[in-house]
Amino acid sequence: MLAILEQLLIIQERDRRIAQLKTEKARIPIEIAAVDHRLSETSQHLDSLRQQQKHLESERKKLEIEAESNRAQILKYRIQLNQIKSNTEYQALLKEIAKVEEKIVQVEDRELEFMEQFEQFQAAIKEEQVAVKDLMAKAEAAKQDFKKRAANIERELVQLQAEREKLAQEADPSALARYERLLRSKGDMAIVPVQHGNCGGCHLHLPPQIMHNAKHANTLISCDFCGRVLYWQSE
Repeated sequence: MLAILEQLLIIQERDRRIAQLKTEKARIPIEIAAVDHRLSETSQHLDSLRQQQKHLESERKKLEIEAESNRAQILKYRIQLNQIKSNTEYQALLKEIAKVEEKIVQVEDRELEFMEQFEQFQAAIKEEQVAVKDLMAKAEAAKQDFKKRAANIERELVQLQAEREKLAQEADPSALARYERLLRSKGDMAIVPVQHGNCGGCHLHLPPQIMHNAKHANTLISCDFCGRVLYWQSE
């Protein structure tokens, strides 16, 4: 294999690894944001449960006040019973007392329903508190891992970029410029192998002469279809 082709392949390997690391590095803030988002959603759910429980308790207290008000009304009616002399008025007042007592039963039944719901929310809140605490610990550990990974990536990038710069300085300028133009235009690989008679970039079948030239190359050989530089790969 041509020495310049070997150099360019090494440069390409460095470039691909650098691109991979940069992509991974760019993804880390997104991953951290996703962790924070999951934690925020769980915390919001916990807050929602607490607010619903608070509302239930507020409504239960209103019913409690309503029941007490009705009991006070019954007490007033019973005092009035002792002062009534007409049987008709007496019976009418008894009916009113019965109506209020029925209201009290209904209010107390609703109170019990609210109390049961309150207890259900209490259990759900405790469960969610455990989930939030667990998620907070996992989120912090995950973020620390991401930060360590980012630092490792940065160190590797510095090393690779230094190696790449040194390799580029040692390479033939015109061949390097050709490689870099191809890399910019293709976006993946500028130098590809001949695979089973096909270009390893565009995958189109190569003419026999191009394959022969690639196998016995004494200069850089390009694919007639995509323009990528070819190298012979033993099959």
